[in-house]
Amino acid sequence: MSNPLVSIIIPTKNSSRTLEACLESINNQSYKNNETIIVDQESADTTRQIAAKYNATIISVPESKFYSPPTKSRNTGAKMAKGEILYHLDSDMSLSPDLLKDAVGILNSHPEIGALIVHEEDVIDGFWSKAKALERRCYWGNDDLESARIVRRSLFEQVGGYDEGISSGEDFDIHRRYRKSAHIGFCKEVVYHYQGHLSFFRLVSKKFYYGRTARLYFAKRYGSGQSIIAKQVGCYIRHYTLFLKHPIIGASAVLLRTSEITAGMVGMLKKSKTYA
Repeated sequence: MSNPLVSIIIPTKNSSRTLEACLESINNQSYKNNETIIVDQESADTTRQIAAKYNATIISVPESKFYSPPTKSRNTGAKMAKGEILYHLDSDMSLSPDLLKDAVGILNSHPEIGALIVHEEDVIDGFWSKAKALERRCYWGNDDLESARIVRRSLFEQVGGYDEGISSGEDFDIHRRYRKSAHIGFCKEVVYHYQGHLSFFRLVSKKFYYGRTARLYFAKRYGSGQSIIAKQVGCYIRHYTLFLKHPIIGASAVLLRTSEITAGMVGMLKKSKTYA
């Protein structure tokens, strides 16, 4: 597997704002043996035109009536992929120039590694983006709180792909199934994640809606969210110097995360009262 084909699978839905930067970063990779597969949910903007400009393979899937994570799109793209290595990427991410070279080198040198975590470096836009970026930076290197997105096709097929019945936590779910069957590695190179201008209300509201579907994930795979929260707190303690170096941002990150957790719990309770 010295020069394997890497299949990069990107679900899209009205993703024109960030997709071109994503595809340009793939085009600029030092490792050239790759293909890009766009799985598009009936975009009404210029997403498909941008994908065609970069000679990506475009697969059309029906638009979801309600929001759901792109598990079905990722599985659909994987079925069409030709590569020995799959990279499940988001359209608001851009690859550092040597990322694919780094990933292929690790997998070639370590046959026991079945999947790789790529650290996400947030592109900051506004105060709350800084707070969120500081929080997420604390998780680097902890494979309980980061999930593998690059995987050998054989391992992806062995675990059965993404669970399309889960509406929250799908990345963590498949990561834990990878971990039961193979070792997980870390890339040295990073992926840049542009999340747009974040507001406190938007972030907290997002966790509320995640909470409304999270019970299924915890019931099927993980038991309880308490251990996740405990591990997150442990990461904050280990990276206390980040909070000391940026005290205002650090305090805001703690406030934001506490509010997100509370909103998620409220969402879970509302789910159980409304739909149980």
